[in-house]
Amino acid sequence: MQFKLIVIIYIMGSIVWGLSQYKDKIDFSILKPFTVQDIEDIVDLYREEKKLSQPITKQPLEKTKQPLDKNESVLDLQTRASLNNVANDGAVFHGRASVTSGTTFKLLTPSAQSWRSHITRDIHLYGVDTCAPRQKAKLKNQEWPCGVVTMAWLVTKTLGYDLSCKQAFMHNGVYYAQCFVQGVDLAEAGLTEGMLVLSKEGKNPIPKQYYHAEEKARDNKIGLWSSDFTEPLKWRRDNGSYNPFARP
Repeated sequence: MQFKLIVIIYIMGSIVWGLSQYKDKIDFSILKPFTVQDIEDIVDLYREEKKLSQPITKQPLEKTKQPLDKNESVLDLQTRASLNNVANDGAVFHGRASVTSGTTFKLLTPSAQSWRSHITRDIHLYGVDTCAPRQKAKLKNQEWPCGVVTMAWLVTKTLGYDLSCKQAFMHNGVYYAQCFVQGVDLAEAGLTEGMLVLSKEGKNPIPKQYYHAEEKARDNKIGLWSSDFTEPLKWRRDNGSYNPFARP
């Protein structure tokens, strides 16, 4: 990885040197938007991604199932969990969502850098899960596409709105974050409406209010709880995680 950075810097330095040598012979005006500041931005981006890509150390299951106080933020939860090597810098990202499933989307943040129009981050709503995009549920012996329905639900909640996402941690290039639209926690809203369920991965603590929201929806048979469905984590293990709606 260090060699890759050196190569990038060398190539860009060579371009700048070439421009200075032949500036009187060739019109390089089309390259003016690409500045030395952009080179510095690329290097900074590389360092940031390298920092955020540190692996997560698995924690014992019994230490992550403890209910938590209602007003605790994701950052407080991560501090209490004492996760090692987790990118937990309290970063907050803003942008528009391009939804890829009921719990995931690409967050598009406008960029002031001349070499790209926006920054794209893969976001997964923290602490929750839902039907996989290809998954189906059954209501009174009639199948319905719960994965597509929950994805449509997230689209209706985010379309045309600016999102604010508070990072909890990053794993395999995905930002797990608590995201808000006009002050509303999307994960909690999804649990309340029965469109989302609590994550069963058991790696990280879950806010106490999420438990209450899911319990109420389940008791009232709202959304997914009105039907029979396979727990999403188990469904993906049995059927694979391929998502036809996720673009590279």
